[in-house]
Amino acid sequence: MSRSVAADSPRLYSNGQPWRNARGRNAPRQAVETEFKAEHAVVDLSSQPPIPLIIKCLVRELRIRFYAVKTVKNYRTAWVRFFRWYRGPLDQIDQEDIREYLELLVNGGASASEVSVTLSALRTGLDKFCLLRCTVGLVSPRKSKRLPVVLSKKEIQRMMEAARTLRDKLLLSVLYATGLRVAEVARLQWSDFDFDRQQIRVQLGKGRKDRYVMLADDLLPLMRQLWRHTKGVGYLFPSEDGRVGRHLSPRTIQRAVKQARILAGIDKHATPHSFRHSFATHLIESGTDIRFIQKLLWHTNLETTSLYTKVAQMKATAVASPLDQLANEPGSSGESPVRQRTSRPSVGRMRLEVDPHPDSNGGYAVRLGVWRDDQLLPLPGMRATMPRRDWVSLQIPLQDIWEPTLRCLPAAQRERLESPEFFSQVQREVAKRILRIRDAEHSQTIKT
Repeated sequence: MSRSVAADSPRLYSNGQPWRNARGRNAPRQAVETEFKAEHAVVDLSSQPPIPLIIKCLVRELRIRFYAVKTVKNYRTAWVRFFRWYRGPLDQIDQEDIREYLELLVNGGASASEVSVTLSALRTGLDKFCLLRCTVGLVSPRKSKRLPVVLSKKEIQRMMEAARTLRDKLLLSVLYATGLRVAEVARLQWSDFDFDRQQIRVQLGKGRKDRYVMLADDLLPLMRQLWRHTKGVGYLFPSEDGRVGRHLSPRTIQRAVKQARILAGIDKHATPHSFRHSFATHLIESGTDIRFIQKLLWHTNLETTSLYTKVAQMKATAVASPLDQLANEPGSSGESPVRQRTSRPSVGRMRLEVDPHPDSNGGYAVRLGVWRDDQLLPLPGMRATMPRRDWVSLQIPLQDIWEPTLRCLPAAQRERLESPEFFSQVQREVAKRILRIRDAEHSQTIKT
Protein backbone atom coordinates (compact mmCIF):
# COMPACT_ATOMS: atom_id res chain seq x y z
CA MET A 1 0.00 0.00 0.00
CA SER A 2 1.64 3.29 -1.12
CA ARG A 3 1.44 6.47 0.91
CA SER A 4 0.47 9.66 -0.88
CA VAL A 5 2.41 12.85 -0.10
CA ALA A 6 1.09 16.32 -0.70
CA ALA A 7 2.94 18.38 -3.29
CA ASP A 8 3.51 21.30 -0.92
CA SER A 9 4.59 19.21 2.08
CA PRO A 10 8.30 19.29 3.03
CA ARG A 11 10.45 16.28 2.15
CA LEU A 12 11.61 14.29 5.17
CA TYR A 13 13.95 11.40 5.86
CA SER A 14 12.56 8.19 7.41
CA ASN A 15 13.71 9.42 10.84
CA GLY A 16 11.71 12.62 10.45
CA GLN A 17 14.70 14.91 9.74
CA PRO A 18 14.30 17.44 6.88
CA TRP A 19 15.72 16.35 3.55
CA ARG A 20 18.47 18.43 1.87
CA ASN A 21 20.59 18.12 -1.23
CA ALA A 22 23.94 16.39 -0.91
CA ARG A 23 26.97 18.69 -0.93
CA GLY A 24 29.25 18.60 -3.92
CA ARG A 25 28.13 20.13 -7.16
CA ASN A 26 24.99 21.40 -5.37
CA ALA A 27 26.98 23.12 -2.62
CA PRO A 28 26.54 26.91 -2.53
CA ARG A 29 29.36 28.74 -4.28
CA GLN A 30 30.34 32.34 -4.52
CA ALA A 31 29.74 33.90 -7.92
CA VAL A 32 32.83 34.17 -10.13
CA GLU A 33 33.58 37.57 -11.58
CA THR A 34 34.35 37.33 -15.28
CA GLU A 35 35.53 40.95 -15.49
CA PHE A 36 37.23 43.21 -13.01
CA LYS A 37 35.37 46.22 -11.79
CA ALA A 38 36.61 49.76 -12.19
CA GLU A 39 37.41 50.09 -8.49
CA HIS A 40 39.94 47.25 -8.82
CA ALA A 41 42.17 49.35 -11.10
CA VAL A 42 45.49 50.64 -9.78
CA VAL A 43 44.69 54.11 -11.16
CA ASP A 44 41.24 55.47 -11.97
CA LEU A 45 41.80 57.16 -15.32
CA SER A 46 38.21 58.42 -15.55
CA SER A 47 39.08 61.17 -13.07
CA GLN A 48 41.90 62.36 -15.40
CA PRO A 49 44.74 62.31 -12.79
CA PRO A 50 48.04 64.03 -13.62
CA ILE A 51 50.56 62.01 -15.64
CA PRO A 52 53.31 62.01 -12.94
CA LEU A 53 50.85 60.50 -10.46
CA ILE A 54 49.89 57.77 -12.96
CA ILE A 55 53.54 56.88 -13.60
CA LYS A 56 54.26 56.82 -9.85
CA CYS A 57 51.35 54.46 -9.12
CA LEU A 58 52.21 52.12 -11.99
CA VAL A 59 55.89 51.93 -10.99
CA ARG A 60 54.90 51.25 -7.38
CA GLU A 61 52.68 48.38 -8.56
CA LEU A 62 55.60 46.89 -10.51
CA ARG A 63 57.85 47.04 -7.48
CA ILE A 64 55.43 45.44 -5.04
CA ARG A 65 54.91 42.64 -7.58
CA PHE A 66 58.72 42.10 -7.64
CA TYR A 67 59.31 42.89 -11.27
CA ALA A 68 62.97 43.03 -12.26
CA VAL A 69 64.75 46.36 -11.85
CA LYS A 70 65.56 46.54 -15.55
CA THR A 71 61.92 45.76 -16.44
CA VAL A 72 60.70 48.57 -14.18
CA LYS A 73 63.11 50.98 -15.85
CA ASN A 74 62.13 49.98 -19.40
CA TYR A 75 58.38 50.03 -18.69
CA ARG A 76 58.59 53.44 -17.02
CA THR A 77 60.41 54.88 -20.03
CA ALA A 78 57.77 53.44 -22.39
CA TRP A 79 54.91 54.88 -20.31
CA VAL A 80 56.48 58.36 -20.15
CA ARG A 81 56.97 58.46 -23.92
CA PHE A 82 53.44 57.27 -24.65
CA PHE A 83 51.75 59.78 -22.35
CA ARG A 84 53.83 62.59 -23.87
CA TRP A 85 52.44 61.63 -27.28
CA TYR A 86 48.80 60.97 -26.31
CA ARG A 87 46.65 64.09 -25.85
CA GLY A 88 43.12 62.70 -25.54
CA PRO A 89 41.09 61.59 -22.51
CA LEU A 90 43.00 58.92 -20.63
CA ASP A 91 40.01 56.64 -20.06
CA GLN A 92 39.22 56.58 -23.82
CA ILE A 93 42.48 55.05 -25.08
CA ASP A 94 41.60 52.34 -27.59
CA GLN A 95 43.32 49.93 -29.97
CA GLU A 96 43.58 52.50 -32.76
CA ASP A 97 45.57 54.84 -30.52
CA ILE A 98 48.00 52.05 -29.64
CA ARG A 99 48.36 51.02 -33.30
CA GLU A 100 49.01 54.60 -34.35
CA TYR A 101 51.68 55.03 -31.68
CA LEU A 102 53.41 51.75 -32.61
CA GLU A 103 53.38 52.78 -36.27
CA LEU A 104 55.03 56.06 -35.26
CA LEU A 105 57.82 54.09 -33.55
CA VAL A 106 58.32 51.85 -36.59
CA ASN A 107 58.49 54.85 -38.94
CA GLY A 108 61.03 56.42 -36.61
CA GLY A 109 63.38 53.44 -37.01
CA ALA A 110 62.60 51.49 -33.83
CA SER A 111 63.61 47.84 -33.84
CA ALA A 112 61.27 44.90 -33.33
CA SER A 113 62.57 44.46 -29.78
CA GLU A 114 61.84 48.09 -28.89
CA VAL A 115 58.30 47.83 -30.29
CA SER A 116 57.75 44.55 -28.43
CA VAL A 117 58.90 46.04 -25.11
CA THR A 118 56.67 49.09 -25.66
CA LEU A 119 53.64 46.92 -26.39
CA SER A 120 54.33 44.79 -23.29
CA ALA A 121 54.61 47.94 -21.16
CA LEU A 122 51.33 49.36 -22.47
CA ARG A 123 49.58 46.01 -22.07
CA THR A 124 50.76 45.72 -18.47
CA GLY A 125 50.11 49.33 -17.47
CA LEU A 126 46.86 50.08 -19.31
CA ASP A 127 45.17 46.68 -19.54
CA LYS A 128 46.46 44.79 -16.52
CA PHE A 129 46.70 47.66 -14.05
CA CYS A 130 44.15 50.22 -15.35
CA LEU A 131 41.67 47.67 -16.88
CA LEU A 132 41.19 49.55 -20.18
CA ARG A 133 41.39 46.51 -22.54
CA CYS A 134 42.98 48.66 -25.24
CA THR A 135 45.68 46.19 -26.35
CA VAL A 136 43.47 43.11 -26.69
CA GLY A 137 44.11 41.56 -30.10
CA LEU A 138 47.49 43.23 -30.64
CA VAL A 139 50.31 40.75 -31.23
CA SER A 140 54.00 41.25 -30.49
CA PRO A 141 56.03 41.87 -33.67
CA ARG A 142 58.10 39.17 -35.29
CA LYS A 143 61.78 39.46 -34.50
CA SER A 144 64.57 38.76 -36.94
CA LYS A 145 66.49 35.58 -36.16
CA ARG A 146 70.19 36.42 -36.17
CA LEU A 147 73.01 34.00 -35.47
CA PRO A 148 75.10 34.77 -32.37
CA VAL A 149 78.68 36.03 -32.49
CA VAL A 150 80.96 33.12 -31.57
CA LEU A 151 84.65 33.52 -30.79
CA SER A 152 87.14 30.81 -31.63
CA LYS A 153 89.30 29.27 -28.94
CA LYS A 154 92.36 31.13 -30.22
CA GLU A 155 90.51 34.45 -30.12
CA ILE A 156 89.39 33.84 -26.54
CA GLN A 157 92.95 32.97 -25.56
CA ARG A 158 94.22 36.17 -27.21
CA MET A 159 91.66 38.26 -25.31
CA MET A 160 92.65 36.67 -22.00
CA GLU A 161 96.31 37.41 -22.71
CA ALA A 162 95.43 40.99 -23.66
CA ALA A 163 93.65 41.65 -20.34
CA ARG A 164 95.54 44.42 -18.57
CA THR A 165 94.74 43.49 -14.96
CA LEU A 166 94.33 40.33 -12.95
CA ARG A 167 90.69 41.20 -12.33
CA ASP A 168 89.95 41.57 -16.06
CA LYS A 169 91.67 38.28 -16.83
CA LEU A 170 89.60 36.51 -14.17
CA LEU A 171 86.47 38.21 -15.53
CA LEU A 172 87.03 36.84 -19.04
CA SER A 173 87.92 33.42 -17.65
CA VAL A 174 84.75 33.19 -15.56
CA LEU A 175 82.57 34.33 -18.48
CA TYR A 176 83.97 31.64 -20.75
CA ALA A 177 84.34 28.84 -18.18
CA THR A 178 80.79 29.06 -16.79
CA GLY A 179 78.64 30.51 -19.59
CA LEU A 180 76.97 32.90 -17.14
CA ARG A 181 75.23 36.11 -18.09
CA VAL A 182 77.02 39.37 -17.35
CA ALA A 183 74.68 40.31 -14.47
CA GLU A 184 75.10 36.85 -12.92
CA VAL A 185 78.91 37.17 -13.03
CA ALA A 186 78.77 40.62 -11.43
CA ARG A 187 76.77 39.28 -8.44
CA LEU A 188 79.03 36.28 -7.73
CA GLN A 189 80.23 36.06 -4.11
CA TRP A 190 83.02 34.03 -2.57
CA SER A 191 80.44 32.08 -0.58
CA ASP A 192 78.89 30.83 -3.85
CA PHE A 193 81.99 28.72 -4.67
CA ASP A 194 82.00 25.10 -3.54
CA PHE A 195 85.62 24.06 -4.08
CA ASP A 196 85.11 20.53 -2.78
CA ARG A 197 82.37 19.69 -5.31
CA GLN A 198 83.79 22.09 -7.94
CA GLN A 199 80.49 23.92 -8.37
CA ILE A 200 79.36 27.53 -8.43
CA ARG A 201 75.95 28.47 -7.10
CA VAL A 202 74.18 31.14 -9.14
CA GLN A 203 71.71 32.91 -6.88
CA LEU A 204 68.55 34.39 -8.37
CA GLY A 205 69.58 34.25 -12.01
CA LYS A 206 67.25 34.98 -14.88
CA GLY A 207 63.70 34.18 -13.80
CA ARG A 208 64.73 34.58 -10.11
CA LYS A 209 65.89 30.96 -9.92
CA ASP A 210 68.99 29.37 -8.38
CA ARG A 211 71.16 26.88 -10.25
CA TYR A 212 74.63 25.32 -10.20
CA VAL A 213 77.36 25.51 -12.85
CA MET A 214 80.70 23.78 -13.02
CA LEU A 215 83.91 25.28 -11.61
CA ALA A 216 86.88 24.89 -13.96
CA ASP A 217 90.25 23.84 -12.54
CA ASP A 218 92.09 26.58 -14.45
CA LEU A 219 90.19 29.24 -12.49
CA LEU A 220 91.73 28.19 -9.17
CA PRO A 221 95.22 29.78 -9.65
CA LEU A 222 93.66 33.13 -10.61
CA MET A 223 91.26 32.99 -7.68
CA ARG A 224 94.12 32.28 -5.26
CA GLN A 225 95.88 35.46 -6.45
CA LEU A 226 92.70 37.49 -6.04
CA TRP A 227 92.14 35.96 -2.61
CA ARG A 228 95.15 37.87 -1.29
CA HIS A 229 93.39 41.19 -1.92
CA THR A 230 89.79 40.36 -0.90
CA LYS A 231 90.49 37.65 1.75
CA GLY A 232 87.52 35.66 0.42
CA VAL A 233 84.88 38.05 1.81
CA GLY A 234 82.05 39.71 -0.09
CA TYR A 235 81.71 39.84 -3.84
CA LEU A 236 84.18 38.17 -6.19
CA PHE A 237 84.32 41.41 -8.19
CA PRO A 238 83.68 44.29 -5.74
CA SER A 239 82.90 47.83 -6.84
CA GLU A 240 85.77 49.98 -8.11
CA ASP A 241 84.95 52.87 -5.77
CA GLY A 242 85.55 50.66 -2.73
CA ARG A 243 82.03 50.92 -1.31
CA VAL A 244 81.18 48.02 0.98
CA GLY A 245 78.42 45.67 -0.17
CA ARG A 246 78.50 46.82 -3.82
CA HIS A 247 79.54 44.65 -6.76
CA LEU A 248 81.00 45.58 -10.11
CA SER A 249 78.44 47.00 -12.52
CA PRO A 250 77.64 45.09 -15.75
CA ARG A 251 78.63 48.21 -17.71
CA THR A 252 82.16 48.04 -16.25
CA ILE A 253 82.41 44.39 -17.33
CA GLN A 254 81.34 45.37 -20.85
CA ARG A 255 84.06 48.02 -20.98
CA ALA A 256 86.67 45.50 -19.81
CA VAL A 257 85.66 43.05 -22.57
CA LYS A 258 85.73 45.79 -25.20
CA GLN A 259 89.18 46.92 -24.11
CA ALA A 260 90.55 43.35 -24.25
CA ARG A 261 89.01 42.85 -27.70
CA ILE A 262 90.64 46.01 -29.06
CA LEU A 263 94.05 45.15 -27.57
CA ALA A 264 93.80 41.60 -29.01
CA GLY A 265 93.08 42.98 -32.49
CA ILE A 266 89.76 41.15 -32.93
CA ASP A 267 87.32 42.73 -35.39
CA LYS A 268 84.25 40.77 -34.28
CA HIS A 269 81.63 42.65 -32.28
CA ALA A 270 82.29 40.61 -29.16
CA THR A 271 80.41 41.38 -25.94
CA PRO A 272 80.26 39.56 -22.58
CA HIS A 273 77.32 37.55 -23.96
CA SER A 274 79.56 36.35 -26.80
CA PHE A 275 81.49 34.31 -24.22
CA ARG A 276 78.22 32.58 -23.30
CA HIS A 277 77.58 31.80 -26.98
CA SER A 278 81.16 30.52 -27.37
CA PHE A 279 80.83 28.39 -24.23
CA ALA A 280 77.76 26.57 -25.59
CA THR A 281 79.09 26.26 -29.15
CA HIS A 282 82.43 24.80 -28.09
CA LEU A 283 80.68 22.26 -25.84
CA ILE A 284 78.55 21.11 -28.78
CA GLU A 285 81.62 20.83 -31.00
CA SER A 286 83.31 18.66 -28.37
CA GLY A 287 80.35 16.24 -28.37
CA THR A 288 78.62 17.26 -25.11
CA ASP A 289 74.98 16.23 -24.77
CA ILE A 290 72.75 19.14 -25.78
CA ARG A 291 70.41 18.57 -22.84
CA PHE A 292 73.32 18.91 -20.41
CA ILE A 293 74.18 22.23 -22.10
CA GLN A 294 70.52 23.23 -21.73
CA LYS A 295 70.81 22.60 -17.99
CA LEU A 296 74.01 24.63 -17.70
CA LEU A 297 72.58 27.59 -19.62
CA TRP A 298 69.23 27.28 -17.79
CA HIS A 299 67.15 27.33 -20.97
CA THR A 300 63.49 26.42 -20.49
CA ASN A 301 63.04 25.31 -24.10
CA LEU A 302 65.47 23.02 -25.91
CA GLU A 303 64.93 24.99 -29.14
CA THR A 304 66.81 27.90 -27.58
CA THR A 305 69.84 25.69 -27.00
CA SER A 306 69.60 24.10 -30.46
CA LEU A 307 70.43 27.51 -31.95
CA TYR A 308 74.11 26.81 -31.27
CA THR A 309 74.02 23.71 -33.48
CA LYS A 310 73.65 26.09 -36.45
CA VAL A 311 76.95 27.86 -35.74
CA ALA A 312 78.95 24.86 -34.49
CA GLN A 313 81.60 23.59 -36.88
CA MET A 314 81.01 20.02 -38.01
CA LYS A 315 83.97 17.68 -37.81
CA ALA A 316 85.55 16.52 -41.04
CA THR A 317 84.80 12.90 -40.17
CA ALA A 318 81.10 13.60 -39.64
CA VAL A 319 80.33 15.23 -43.00
CA ALA A 320 81.92 14.20 -46.30
CA SER A 321 82.13 16.31 -49.44
CA PRO A 322 79.93 15.15 -52.38
CA LEU A 323 83.12 14.92 -54.48
CA ASP A 324 84.57 12.34 -52.09
CA GLN A 325 81.37 10.30 -52.29
CA LEU A 326 81.57 9.87 -56.07
CA ALA A 327 84.23 7.20 -55.68
CA ASN A 328 81.86 5.10 -53.56
CA GLU A 329 79.15 4.94 -56.23
CA PRO A 330 78.77 1.52 -57.93
CA GLY A 331 80.34 1.43 -61.39
CA SER A 332 82.55 4.41 -60.81
CA SER A 333 86.13 4.31 -62.10
CA GLY A 334 87.55 6.16 -59.14
CA GLU A 335 89.76 4.56 -56.58
CA SER A 336 88.53 3.53 -53.16
CA PRO A 337 88.67 6.26 -50.52
CA VAL A 338 91.79 6.55 -48.46
CA ARG A 339 90.04 6.45 -45.11
CA GLN A 340 87.03 4.46 -43.99
CA ARG A 341 84.04 6.33 -42.64
CA THR A 342 81.74 4.80 -40.11
CA SER A 343 78.00 5.45 -40.28
CA ARG A 344 76.03 6.81 -37.39
CA PRO A 345 74.87 4.18 -34.89
CA SER A 346 71.22 3.18 -35.16
CA VAL A 347 68.66 3.97 -32.48
CA GLY A 348 67.03 0.58 -32.93
CA ARG A 349 63.35 -0.26 -32.91
CA MET A 350 61.28 2.46 -31.26
CA ARG A 351 57.65 3.31 -30.59
CA LEU A 352 56.24 6.82 -30.95
CA GLU A 353 52.66 7.80 -30.04
CA VAL A 354 51.00 11.22 -29.92
CA ASP A 355 47.86 11.69 -27.83
CA PRO A 356 45.23 13.04 -30.25
CA HIS A 357 43.43 14.89 -27.44
CA PRO A 358 45.24 18.05 -26.25
CA ASP A 359 45.28 18.99 -22.59
CA SER A 360 43.84 22.13 -21.03
CA ASN A 361 46.91 24.16 -22.09
CA GLY A 362 46.67 23.01 -25.72
CA GLY A 363 49.64 20.62 -25.49
CA TYR A 364 49.92 17.06 -26.79
CA ALA A 365 51.45 14.26 -24.72
CA VAL A 366 54.14 12.37 -26.66
CA ARG A 367 54.93 8.79 -25.62
CA LEU A 368 58.30 7.51 -26.79
CA GLY A 369 59.88 4.16 -26.07
CA VAL A 370 62.77 2.00 -27.28
CA TRP A 371 62.73 -1.80 -27.51
CA ARG A 372 65.43 -3.75 -25.69
CA ASP A 373 65.24 -7.57 -25.59
CA ASP A 374 61.48 -7.65 -26.31
CA GLN A 375 60.89 -5.07 -23.59
CA LEU A 376 59.69 -1.54 -24.25
CA LEU A 377 61.71 0.95 -22.19
CA PRO A 378 59.88 4.30 -21.86
CA LEU A 379 61.40 7.73 -22.45
CA PRO A 380 58.80 9.87 -20.63
CA GLY A 381 58.27 13.59 -20.22
CA MET A 382 58.00 14.71 -23.85
CA ARG A 383 55.31 17.23 -24.77
CA ALA A 384 54.44 19.06 -27.98
CA THR A 385 52.68 22.39 -28.41
CA MET A 386 51.53 24.47 -31.37
CA PRO A 387 52.32 28.12 -30.47
CA ARG A 388 51.16 29.29 -33.88
CA ARG A 389 49.64 27.84 -36.99
CA ASP A 390 51.67 25.15 -38.79
CA TRP A 391 54.44 25.35 -36.18
CA VAL A 392 54.99 22.54 -33.68
CA SER A 393 57.36 22.95 -30.74
CA LEU A 394 58.71 19.84 -29.00
CA GLN A 395 59.62 20.08 -25.32
CA ILE A 396 62.13 17.44 -24.18
CA PRO A 397 62.84 16.83 -20.46
CA LEU A 398 66.23 17.02 -18.84
CA GLN A 399 68.58 14.06 -19.08
CA ASP A 400 67.95 13.06 -15.43
CA ILE A 401 64.44 11.80 -16.32
CA TRP A 402 65.74 9.54 -19.11
CA GLU A 403 68.80 8.34 -17.18
CA PRO A 404 67.22 5.08 -15.83
CA THR A 405 66.36 4.00 -19.39
CA LEU A 406 69.64 5.17 -20.92
CA ARG A 407 71.65 3.11 -18.43
CA CYS A 408 70.03 -0.06 -19.80
CA LEU A 409 71.13 0.63 -23.40
CA PRO A 410 74.44 -0.01 -25.15
CA ALA A 411 76.88 2.87 -25.53
CA ALA A 412 76.33 3.24 -29.29
CA GLN A 413 72.55 3.33 -28.95
CA ARG A 414 72.75 5.79 -26.07
CA GLU A 415 75.04 8.05 -28.07
CA ARG A 416 72.51 8.17 -30.88
CA LEU A 417 69.64 8.97 -28.48
CA GLU A 418 71.61 11.92 -27.08
CA SER A 419 72.54 13.41 -30.47
CA PRO A 420 70.88 16.61 -31.79
CA GLU A 421 70.06 14.82 -35.08
CA PHE A 422 67.83 12.36 -33.23
CA PHE A 423 65.86 15.17 -31.55
CA SER A 424 65.38 16.88 -34.90
CA GLN A 425 64.09 13.65 -36.45
CA VAL A 426 61.63 13.08 -33.58
CA GLN A 427 60.41 16.67 -33.84
CA ARG A 428 59.72 16.30 -37.57
CA GLU A 429 57.76 13.09 -37.02
CA VAL A 430 55.75 14.54 -34.13
CA ALA A 431 54.98 17.65 -36.20
CA LYS A 432 53.65 15.50 -39.05
CA ARG A 433 51.34 13.56 -36.73
CA ILE A 434 49.98 16.63 -34.95
CA LEU A 435 49.29 18.38 -38.25
CA ARG A 436 47.44 15.27 -39.45
CA ILE A 437 45.39 15.27 -36.23
CA ARG A 438 44.53 18.94 -36.70
CA ASP A 439 43.57 18.44 -40.37
CA ALA A 440 41.37 15.47 -39.45
CA GLU A 441 39.58 17.50 -36.78
CA HIS A 442 39.10 20.35 -39.26
CA SER A 443 37.61 18.09 -41.91
CA GLN A 444 35.32 16.47 -39.30
CA THR A 445 34.11 19.94 -38.27
CA ILE A 446 33.27 20.80 -41.89
CA LYS A 447 31.27 17.57 -42.34
CA THR A 448 29.20 18.20 -39.23
